[in-house]
Amino acid sequence: MIKNEWRLIQTDANIELMSDTLKINPITAQVLANRGLRSKKAAINFLSVNEVITHDGFLMKDMKKAAERILKASKSEKIIIYGDYDADGIMSTVILYKTLKSIGANVSYYIPHRQDEGYGLNSEAVKKLALDGVDLIITVDNGISAINEVNEANALGVDVIIVDHHEPRFELIGSTKTDIIPDAYAVVDPKQSECEYPFKEMCGAGIVLKLALIILGDNKENSKEHSKELADEFFVLAGIATLCDIVDLVDENRTIVKKALKILNKNKLINPGLGSLITLRGYLNKTIDTFTFGFVIGPCLNAAGRLDKADIAVELLLSDSDTKKRLEMADKLVFYNDKRKHLTTECAERVLESLSKPYDKVLVVTDTKAHESVAGIVAGRVKEATHRPTILITCGDGAMKGSGRSIPNYNMFEALMKNKDLFERFGGHAMAAGLTILEENIDVLRERLNKTCELSEEAFIPVIEIDKEITFTEINFELVRELGAMAPYGKSNEEPTFSAYNLYTENVKMIPEKNTLIFTFSQNGKRFKAVAFGLNSKFDELNIKAKGGFYLDAAFHIELNLWNNNEEIQLRLKDIELSNN
Repeated sequence: MIKNEWRLIQTDANIELMSDTLKINPITAQVLANRGLRSKKAAINFLSVNEVITHDGFLMKDMKKAAERILKASKSEKIIIYGDYDADGIMSTVILYKTLKSIGANVSYYIPHRQDEGYGLNSEAVKKLALDGVDLIITVDNGISAINEVNEANALGVDVIIVDHHEPRFELIGSTKTDIIPDAYAVVDPKQSECEYPFKEMCGAGIVLKLALIILGDNKENSKEHSKELADEFFVLAGIATLCDIVDLVDENRTIVKKALKILNKNKLINPGLGSLITLRGYLNKTIDTFTFGFVIGPCLNAAGRLDKADIAVELLLSDSDTKKRLEMADKLVFYNDKRKHLTTECAERVLESLSKPYDKVLVVTDTKAHESVAGIVAGRVKEATHRPTILITCGDGAMKGSGRSIPNYNMFEALMKNKDLFERFGGHAMAAGLTILEENIDVLRERLNKTCELSEEAFIPVIEIDKEITFTEINFELVRELGAMAPYGKSNEEPTFSAYNLYTENVKMIPEKNTLIFTFSQNGKRFKAVAFGLNSKFDELNIKAKGGFYLDAAFHIELNLWNNNEEIQLRLKDIELSNN
């Protein structure tokens, strides 16, 4: 296991002044300063329960044009929503479908099959839809790279509206980047260089949510009550997609997720199909949080598109059938997710065993036994274990398909863009990508990526950023509640992490089947329970034989744990090391 570097975040903010001005704990003030929230207004807004950040959807390039064309098409034309098979694409499809149905449009949806068709708009689908008499295709969570496919649709007399959040392709002339944008009727994607929308990091469903709210606002047929019910439901769906797509949880994304959690915890059946999945996963009477979104609900939705067709997930979320039917569909998603977990573990272990050291700077690994649907997850597992950008290539249906996951400071999309001549197709963003490649080009890709990679060896050491070194005497309920106001946590709003040293370990309990450790630590006469998930192998490496009576240093989060109707403060460990004393 690679040893992590604990790096204390440095700031020149006047923490004492911030603490006094805001009337908050100095530790909370330190965490706010570490996130750049140094003005009184910014800090108060961030900690406010009622904080809402929204931007005018019409600021997005082509948003007005797209909405007007869709409203026109809703009167008499045949519309297809062309989605994607992951949670973001599923939620995007459901939000727009329900919006258009509510205004009486003749609308259907089309989700490509992951193995048979791959990601995004494809020529065969375009031809089939044109033959079926489709007048308007609206891509959601895809389309920004579909240059040729949009041209084919235009030639067949079918209009295309693109609603996407991925990076557009570009030409690099000298140091100047110029976007290559499909010739669609309208292209709504804030990552276009010409788009003036102030926040660029929304997921696909977040952008579709903006479009849906505009359409609902312009439509006079729905009552205000019905439009509000739909809007609340759409916030929930977009909130789940925002967590699952791992976009930056700041600005408008944070607003969407906060609102989604508030709405769903008031009404877990706001979407009956989602309610059935929540029920099956045992969360009907539990508080829903970001963990539930990202690690309980999201994987089940994603699993449908990995092992079958994503249509079943869309059907579940659109379902108004009886409870028994919805539970049957939800149970199938849970089954797919369990199978996906088994395939992932099996493949990740095989790939890691196949790697030889020293590792390449960029890992391009071929595994012919891998199920291509889990390639992205496995690439992520290998990336986490090696801290190297990783592309896992599998044998697809008649082609070699790859999924990549990257590390900070390595823009995978730009690296692949410079080698676009090697691919049949590809797309993605800085931290993840998908591609189709001829087998004879795989070694060439590996050689080129490693030759041009400028990362130093230090970049391959995983870093745990520490907000503050603290002692147990500084931890209390007031601090925990103040820190809780910074939630929801996610990418770019990471959960506060602290370090403490020379913690006396009174005892430790190992639960191997759950890869869990439970410690009891004491320091300066104060005692806390600490739980560690996934650190069993690290604990074994430390070669500690005793069940207690030794000292550890720890990096951890602080949280409230409800046990037997009593709240207690608990530490959740990120890393441990033997103390030097």
